[in-house]
Amino acid sequence: MIELFSLNVIILLIIELILQIACFKTLTLFNSVMILSLTVLISAIFTFVLSLIKSKKIRNIVMISSWSLLMIINIMELVYYKIYESFFNLSGISFVGAIKDGFDKVLLTVVQNIIPILLLLGIIIIIGIYMKKKGLHIDSKINKSESLVLAAVIIVCSLYINVNINYIGKADQFSYYKLLHKVNMPTKNVQSFGMISSTAISLHRTIFGFTQEMDESEDIYTNKKTALADDVNIKYNIDENIDLTALSQNETNPVIKQIHDYFNEQTPTVQNKYTGIFKDKNVIFILAESFDEAAIEPNLTPTLYELKHKGIVFNNYFAPKYPASTADGEYMLEWATLPIIGENYSLIDMVYNTNPYILPRSLKAEGYKTYVYHNYSGYYNRRKQYFSTLNFDGYRYCGEGINTKCENFHGSDLDMMDQTIDDFINQDKFFSYFITLSGHGSYDETNFIAEKHLNKVRGTNYPYSLKYYIAANIEFDLAMNKLITRLKEANKLDDTVIVISSDHTPYYLTSSDLNANSPVNRDSKFDRNRGSLIIYNSALEGTHIVDKYAMNIDVLPTVLNMLGIKYDSRIVIGKDIMAVNNEGVVILPDRSWVTNAGAYDTSTGRFTKYLENVDDKYVSKLCQEVNEKYTISVNMQYNDYYKYIFK
Repeated sequence: MIELFSLNVIILLIIELILQIACFKTLTLFNSVMILSLTVLISAIFTFVLSLIKSKKIRNIVMISSWSLLMIINIMELVYYKIYESFFNLSGISFVGAIKDGFDKVLLTVVQNIIPILLLLGIIIIIGIYMKKKGLHIDSKINKSESLVLAAVIIVCSLYINVNINYIGKADQFSYYKLLHKVNMPTKNVQSFGMISSTAISLHRTIFGFTQEMDESEDIYTNKKTALADDVNIKYNIDENIDLTALSQNETNPVIKQIHDYFNEQTPTVQNKYTGIFKDKNVIFILAESFDEAAIEPNLTPTLYELKHKGIVFNNYFAPKYPASTADGEYMLEWATLPIIGENYSLIDMVYNTNPYILPRSLKAEGYKTYVYHNYSGYYNRRKQYFSTLNFDGYRYCGEGINTKCENFHGSDLDMMDQTIDDFINQDKFFSYFITLSGHGSYDETNFIAEKHLNKVRGTNYPYSLKYYIAANIEFDLAMNKLITRLKEANKLDDTVIVISSDHTPYYLTSSDLNANSPVNRDSKFDRNRGSLIIYNSALEGTHIVDKYAMNIDVLPTVLNMLGIKYDSRIVIGKDIMAVNNEGVVILPDRSWVTNAGAYDTSTGRFTKYLENVDDKYVSKLCQEVNEKYTISVNMQYNDYYKYIFK
């Protein structure tokens, strides 16, 4: 029995170590001891369970099956993490979704990570050979000395784990206690507790539920809310009809009360020179698949180049890759809220939530005709169901009003644009929302959209994949050229604002690929998540360059401010990029963040300064603000928060 116990410890520990190194490239001593303790504890329990099985044959089947299943799950988790930078834990459907999103990308990721995958597979082969030679056997009864050993191991490990969770560093930003009881951070859980324990945490939360909690520090939050200026020339994006103090006092639901109190402490954003500059203009809003600066070329994609450089230039815009990929990027862009990370997908599971600020609703209230188009299936990501709740005046999808070839996540943006423009171009005021597809990977000969334009990039020195990526985006550029041409012909160009945002970084491309045509080195964890934001109006005069760090949750409040639509900036997670009292912060799914002052990586606990006059208190303050944004975002969604405001 001791031999089997030792074998279980070795197997489980090797699996955990391979996954940690492959995913995080580092392993701290503190986390290593915790993972070791949990591994020993789990191995002791598993060994005890196996000892209860009297049949050697059944026992060996259970052992090999358990180890094999664990190995397969860990390989799947490794591949999923390398694609989406998160773990699916119990939600195996997520991995199925990853394959559905692009089997070629999964295969490419397997090839790129073949060494750790082979190491994981090799463990099972070695164990199989060992067991065949050894003929491992467990007596049906555990002798007294072995029982004492197991009991001692369980007690010692349990005590160590309990002390570290409940007493040591309990107040730290990402302590074991907070990870277990206050926040939902699947990636950090795996890094801190290991994959097996993280899966157990996920199982417990799935069965019994979990509500994220905020953890306030009086030191950090002294004078948290900035007093509103008395100057009559300073105006705020605030709705005077929303009395958060009264709402909190009359609220009996503790979670809703907490959200009221949180928003009541937020300083509203200041109106600025961009407030109302596009009032009553038509709006064309485009969620551009995998759109990146690397796709913008003066000769190959001239329309995108002109829109980018003659519009408002955002030099530090990010579209971080969250676990649900396009679904999360789309949700953040439309709802200005961070998505749920875990067992639910915000875009799919929160479709019936209240939110009067999202553009189809806010613009419809202003008398706009609203339209939505997508050159892929309306059933994918349940978009047809979702958009039906927003009462668009017109909607078309591939095969349902848009006649184009769309398969394997490739489709023609030009066909979509050409077939839909007449729906809205003659309306007095319109909002048209396009979800493009041409930029989707893979970026190789299987991409029939890229193949159409490959001859145009053959003479360049770009890497193979980047050539296909740019070729695919030439189709998007032609679609935009078609749009601009038709708007000019209809005398609507000056009266139309065009907003284009990435849904996420082009994760089919490597950092090396992107660096071949990127103004910024993309090797770092943060710069790998850069995206592109275009806000263009042909009548806008002057040069408009924005260096502030911003992300997709900031687009909605920025556009609402530019359109002069009244909204309360206190109760929106994203912030108007142009507001002088908005510092600007980009938040990655593992709660790492970056501002103009520097970048903080939660996986290492390191802060990299971009400015010299930044102290530890600033870092602690930003970490807490980011945690609060996550907590409030999730609790807003699960509780349909806005229905308590807009009754």
